[in-house]
Amino acid sequence: MPSPEEILNGLALAANKFTWLSIAWHIISLIIVVLLVSGRKFNKKVVSAGLAIFLLSVGIVAVLSHNPFNGIMFALAALLSGIYTLKFKKEQTGVRWDSFTVIGLIMFIFGFVYPHFLDKDGFIHYLYSSPMGLIPCPTLSAFIGITLMLGGFNSRRWMITGAIFGLFYGIFGVLRLGVYLDIVLIAGALVLLGYYFKR
Repeated sequence: MPSPEEILNGLALAANKFTWLSIAWHIISLIIVVLLVSGRKFNKKVVSAGLAIFLLSVGIVAVLSHNPFNGIMFALAALLSGIYTLKFKKEQTGVRWDSFTVIGLIMFIFGFVYPHFLDKDGFIHYLYSSPMGLIPCPTLSAFIGITLMLGGFNSRRWMITGAIFGLFYGIFGVLRLGVYLDIVLIAGALVLLGYYFKR
């Protein structure tokens, strides 16, 4: 198994080599979340399919950055999300404001500005090019955030999958890599797990 230093170097490589892709994900996700918060509804299958592609993006970047484990894991996550999407009905989904929605918005913002791994100094760079869509933790934070904002898509399978992946990568990031800000991802995954049991 690679050492923590090797893993961290690989994540930094992905975050800085594929900045253009991260910027694209920032633009797309910001537009969608702003519209959702303003009351716009979207086709449930379209949003969930977009989130599956969001996860697949991490898997592809991982392979290109010589990290086959993350490549396999996120290909699996994307595949599961895609299977769930195929079973969803063609119906509109939108934000239902409650405490889980607020936590979801916070999780999305955390992933959106995830302050780690970029070579460039200054918080302004994280506003548009944090490694969301490139590496696991910020991507899963945003994924869990949007899932909470949309009521878990009324799918227990979707929610438990997101919670499991979030807990695994959050705990691994904190305990194995020493990236302590991933405690936020652990907290978000636990909230999603709580929402799973509540539903």
